[in-house]
Amino acid sequence: MKRTSRAVAATVPLALALSLAACSSDDDSTSSAASGEVTYPTVPYTTPGEGISLGHDDQEIGDTIPEPVHVSEIEPASEQDLFAVLRTPGGLEIGVNILDPVTGVAGSRIVVGPGIWSPVIHGFVGESSSDPAVIAGEVWRPRGSRGQADFTVTTYSGDLLDPAEIELPDYARLHSRNGSSAVTSDGKYFVSWDDGLYGVRVVDLEAGKESGALQIIGCGPFTWLDGHELYSVCEDTRELIQISIDDSGVPKETARSKVLPDDFVSNRTVTWAADAKKALLVSATGDVFVFDFSNGLPSEPVAAIGNAGQDSGRFAENAINNTGDRIAIGYTDTDIHPHSIRGGDTVKIDLFDAANFAPIRSLDLAALGLTSIDSMAFSVDGKILYVVGSGPEVDGESAQRIVGVSASDGNQVSSAEVTGTVDDIRSLLTPQVIR
Repeated sequence: MKRTSRAVAATVPLALALSLAACSSDDDSTSSAASGEVTYPTVPYTTPGEGISLGHDDQEIGDTIPEPVHVSEIEPASEQDLFAVLRTPGGLEIGVNILDPVTGVAGSRIVVGPGIWSPVIHGFVGESSSDPAVIAGEVWRPRGSRGQADFTVTTYSGDLLDPAEIELPDYARLHSRNGSSAVTSDGKYFVSWDDGLYGVRVVDLEAGKESGALQIIGCGPFTWLDGHELYSVCEDTRELIQISIDDSGVPKETARSKVLPDDFVSNRTVTWAADAKKALLVSATGDVFVFDFSNGLPSEPVAAIGNAGQDSGRFAENAINNTGDRIAIGYTDTDIHPHSIRGGDTVKIDLFDAANFAPIRSLDLAALGLTSIDSMAFSVDGKILYVVGSGPEVDGESAQRIVGVSASDGNQVSSAEVTGTVDDIRSLLTPQVIR
């Protein structure tokens, strides 16, 4: 919390006094209605003394100059927590809070740099403050769009004063959509599709440098990672592709399989079920694909399990839980594509069985007890779907609330007001467990 010392507060009336004194005449001056002049009585300057904080109650100046900065170590996220990406005004930096979704209380706060489009943020479960809390792909621009940019991959942990920043080559352009970058399950490599390369770029987080890159035109930009095996799509050829990262961090194409239907259409974002090793892709035409990579690259044709299209509204944000048995899809109140500036607001979330796309429950605003929906994410164990949005309006204001529903049947299990954040939550992230 930002604190204002009493010394600073006391200077306000002093400055006001000096300002008034500069505009005043002598004590005997009078205002003249006829001339239109207005004069004010002189406000005398008072030397700070008894009862004035500038005189006796200011903070003691220590012997060490400059004074040391005191920053407590962050509390790591647990498997019960989520990461809340804040709707930070200005966009030069992005606030991220570790959030207890049951109580709604925001804890440790980490400030990262923005991505090219969407934020590139990966949060982790930790045991101590020295464990990685957040890894972010960042773009730092000293003069906005006119100046030279620094592209970095940064690990935030500990006291946050000295993050482990890896500066990427000037030609690196990380594709910053959800699902286009990932961290290997052992925490060793950050992997991302790169728009400048038209392929995969790998960063060795321990060595602090890029370890390899592979140009693959026509594939991506998804990074479904199982260990050091990366899986993605090649839309034009209707193939799934496997890229292996060796012990030196160098990626190499190892397999392709033409298993996608002829009418397959990709999309901008995807999600990943880490424990089940399954990937969710809701295509631009609404076809819902669940790719199973538990036995490596599929060799048999992969068909859609259903279509997310509905008579009203448009399918938008989607997620699959870590156990790979539940899918959540948000729907807007308009047929306009949600990526459009005129796209509608999310007004409900439908819960589906990930095996056959059978509906489990439809969660509209009334069912959730919300007046708007901002984002959603499953818990680490996949048992609860959390939804954050605006609560009921009270005296003209509406506080953000986070609601938990059971992934098995959609029944509500928790609801709390969000507290402790400096801005509203923009999106929720499920933390990754390093194994």
